[in-house]
Amino acid sequence: MVLASGILVAVALLHPRTKPWHGAGALFFFGLLAGVTALSMSWSIAPDSSLEEAARTFAYLAVFAAALMAGRVVPQATPAVLGGILIAAVAVAGWALLTRVFPGELGSATLGARLAEPLGYWNALGAMAAIGLPAAIWLGARKDGGPVSSALAYPALGVLALVVLLTQSRGALGASAVAIALWLAVVPLRLRTIPLLVLPALAVAPVAAWALSKDVFTRALQPLSAREAVAGDFGLMVLAMVAALFAAGLAVAAASARRAPSLPMRRRAGVALAAAACLLPLAGLTSVAMSDRGVGGTVSDRFNEITDDQVAPPRGAARLGSVSSSRGGYWRQALDVFEERPAVGRGAGSFGLASLRHRELGVGSVHAHGFLAQTMADLGVVGLAVALALLAAWLAAAARATGLLTRGRPRPQWTGERVALTALALCVLVFGLHSLVDWTWFVPGPSAAAVAAAGFLAGRGPLGASPERAPRAALSGPRLVAMAAVLVTAALCAWAVWQPERAARANDRALALLDDGRIAAASKEATRAREIDPYSADPLFTRAEVLNRSGRPTAAYKTLEQAVLEHPRDPETWLRLGRFELDELDLPDRAIETALGAFAVDPYSRGANLLKQRAQAAGGVEPAP
Repeated sequence: MVLASGILVAVALLHPRTKPWHGAGALFFFGLLAGVTALSMSWSIAPDSSLEEAARTFAYLAVFAAALMAGRVVPQATPAVLGGILIAAVAVAGWALLTRVFPGELGSATLGARLAEPLGYWNALGAMAAIGLPAAIWLGARKDGGPVSSALAYPALGVLALVVLLTQSRGALGASAVAIALWLAVVPLRLRTIPLLVLPALAVAPVAAWALSKDVFTRALQPLSAREAVAGDFGLMVLAMVAALFAAGLAVAAASARRAPSLPMRRRAGVALAAAACLLPLAGLTSVAMSDRGVGGTVSDRFNEITDDQVAPPRGAARLGSVSSSRGGYWRQALDVFEERPAVGRGAGSFGLASLRHRELGVGSVHAHGFLAQTMADLGVVGLAVALALLAAWLAAAARATGLLTRGRPRPQWTGERVALTALALCVLVFGLHSLVDWTWFVPGPSAAAVAAAGFLAGRGPLGASPERAPRAALSGPRLVAMAAVLVTAALCAWAVWQPERAARANDRALALLDDGRIAAASKEATRAREIDPYSADPLFTRAEVLNRSGRPTAAYKTLEQAVLEHPRDPETWLRLGRFELDELDLPDRAIETALGAFAVDPYSRGANLLKQRAQAAGGVEPAP
């Protein structure tokens, strides 16, 4: 991602523009966020995780910069950007469905019930499908599209909607509903949008209902034979759904081409949609008011359901209507971590370790399940302020690009370009809403798609403004220097991003060599892994094992002590040291003290509890308080 983005930025420098640098504020604050993320390594309690998050953020920054330059150089390419997002979303969603059609070939490693592959996380997959929904609606509703492309929007919507339902991702479902509601409220293509919503919904509903009635889609750890038993039926249903929707799309396109709806008809449709929009919440409020609990009791129950992290949501279709989850507990833990060091947080990516002290009943997570909660815990007030400044700068740039912010100019007409830009903004909105309630930001698939859309919108500039191209000039010295600087910077950044993986591979080689009895070669690889990535504790663990195998237990012990000193909030370093004290040095008293150190950073540590029990069985005595 970094290398490709660097090449795109360098190529964009060949096409000078005289218009202002739209989106420069957003790019500045994005760069500042990446800088704060990298700087947090200096105070982080998990420097290896902070290094990984710095690499991830710089990769997203590179994508954002490349997309911003694309919006500046080729502002008319909005349909291409939307098409790319839609193709990516449908490809990922289609692969997810194929893992259930061919479970032996594509889904043999699947253990969970909810669709998750190829992203490995169901909510991220739901977010990817939801991001593609506004692009699919635009493809089918636009006035300047061909009949085949308009018809293809129907099966695309069906596939994306089915994946959202089968991931059982309530965040993706809610974000999709908000995006569709905004599309209907803002974009004057409501009559063309109605069949795009109704027909796929009618086709998807029976397939989703059938699938969510089966254990293989609602219960984890189902055997391969059970998944294969329903795979054929599911594949035929999906194939029939796609074919029926494509045929329906062709029929709608043919009917629209024969007779365009009249102005009175469009007005009546708009009034009907507005009435439905008003009646739906009114009907819901009426049903709540007439219930046994009443409005106040129902609202109180729903609030308790959201905040009570001890109540597990139901399985299957009922999960989609439930609001209970464990997020309330994670957000409370994030607030507790934030209060430890409110100014700058505990370091990027450190929530998983920092929250161990604040877990209730042992319930914890590596991520805070929410971008704002995670940023608050990891980067404190400084990181949160930079993130909000980035949001404000991007919102201003996106409002200019979509015609919502005109600065005194007349409001632009709803041209095909404005419709496409609005759909692109809704793709970003879906990602942003989903990221508020989940850790989608940490999954590059949906994040890269949304960041590319956001960068293009930011660099596009005001809608209706004709981009001015500077006279084409020969490759001057300063321009060549700028291009070279961009390429060198991208190469260095990509090299830095690669180092943790490079160190992990060297560490794996050291362990393999150690298993083969090649101690000298294993020592060399372990040392190399440590030199490449001095922020990780894994090379120290391997180094200690090498030293112990070579008959140097004292040096191995000191190495494990060094790991504890460098990573005092990581319970694994304490456990490694305690096991060595008990199993290799026969020091049960010291092992108990080390286990107590592990309990100090993770009061619910099962490993520490087992270590303490083993040390007591070996004659160790817990020190007096």
